[in-house]
Amino acid sequence: MKDIYELIRQKEADLDRIQREIDALRLSAKLLEESGRPSPIAASSHSAPAYNSSAPKPQPAQPVATPAAWASAKQFP
Repeated sequence: MKDIYELIRQKEADLDRIQREIDALRLSAKLLEESGRPSPIAASSHSAPAYNSSAPKPQPAQPVATPAAWASAKQFP
């Protein structure tokens, strides 16, 4: 069994590391906005996009169901 105080120290260290990563990401997003390139966060927000919205957006690949895939599926009565 782990020492509870060691576990608390480990979780606090993890929390500090994650907070530093979040701060770095916020700084990166701010720098990208200032350089005129839209950040992914700004592009996904509900505000008006800062780029040409008439450009086609790439669609993620969707898996295609084939008849063979359904043949091996479990059948329910």
